[in-house]
Amino acid sequence: MADQYRFLISFIVDNQPQTIETYNDNDKLSEAEVEALVRKSVEKADAKITDIQVTGIYHPKNPNVHPGHYQQPEG
Repeated sequence: MADQYRFLISFIVDNQPQTIETYNDNDKLSEAEVEALVRKSVEKADAKITDIQVTGIYHPKNPNVHPGHYQQPEG
């Protein structure tokens, strides 16, 4: 089974910040892939999309950790 790489894509649609999370078999996303994912997530076809940023997330998801809560490192 191939590794799945996780990415967080942040962008602004009509002056409203949005994010999407995606997985890919490759450790990098091309500009075309990112643009297609962002366009697919936006409801309005003529929406103004700006400030696209892609962040690789290299740690596995931990269902016991909630965002915004400080956690002591394990180990």
